[in-house]
Amino acid sequence: MTEVQNTTGARTMAARAAKYLLTAAIVAGAAFLLHRYIARMSWHDVRDAIERIPRWHVVGSIATTLVSWACLTAYDVFAVDTVAPGKVSLRMRIFSGFTTHAICNALGFHAITGTALRYRVLSTQGISAADVARVVGLVGFAVGMGFAAVTCIALLWEPSIAQGWGRWPGIVLIVLFVLLLRWLAGKHDELKVWKFSTPVPSARSAGAQIVIGVVEMIGATGAMYLLLPPDVAGSFIDFAPIYVGAILAGIVSNTPGGIGAFEALTLAAFPQEQRAQVLAALLAYRVIYGLGPLAVASLALGVFEMRRRVGASS
Repeated sequence: MTEVQNTTGARTMAARAAKYLLTAAIVAGAAFLLHRYIARMSWHDVRDAIERIPRWHVVGSIATTLVSWACLTAYDVFAVDTVAPGKVSLRMRIFSGFTTHAICNALGFHAITGTALRYRVLSTQGISAADVARVVGLVGFAVGMGFAAVTCIALLWEPSIAQGWGRWPGIVLIVLFVLLLRWLAGKHDELKVWKFSTPVPSARSAGAQIVIGVVEMIGATGAMYLLLPPDVAGSFIDFAPIYVGAILAGIVSNTPGGIGAFEALTLAAFPQEQRAQVLAALLAYRVIYGLGPLAVASLALGVFEMRRRVGASS
């Protein structure tokens, strides 16, 4: 028994070490690329590029940001209703979803911060820690489906970055989606992974979340795309895989908000002469898509905590 435990412990430590090494490698690579790219830029060019962003593009970016955040919030609405049907009001599900996503997007470490924030809110509604963990799992699954669905659509449309091979992996993703929905359409209301079990959504609910995921990713991509000059951004279909890849790099890096890795990969996708304009769009995007929702969510969470303490003391 001791040998088995030692072997399991060694494997766990090796997996953690590999994860940390991968994270360190991504962060180091991103820092190197950012230093290399930014050193060749003139900050006057970046400032001028920010001033040249059309105001109606900024308004459009804000509008698509609202669409994206509404969809992200909907993930939590579905997940909480799946795990604990009828226990949490729609208002509290919306509040929990928005504040959690907005703060986690800025702080990073979604598994830790997301679980803690959701528990802080949902525990006041009688939701246990185990059920909060199930909500986190279902939300992560829904977000993953959104990424996969947008990637599938982009590949089937054959963006220039795919260089002619995009349709085959796109078809594979469609087949996987069909198999998933067929499995959910069967008599499956629970998924067990080792000792952990969680309710799963119906095929109709999962299908709705896939559609929501597509809309969410289009909104998030549009928030960045609209801030780029048209002659730099190219077509939306060509830009979408760049954005999704940058987001995934930011998630894997585990830095707050994916900062560094997201910017490095996005800048790497454009030639040097366009990078000042791209950096200007990235800075504007960080303010609109990141800092704006973070400020609103932090204020809302502060009011929630004040009301909670006042209610507890009275």
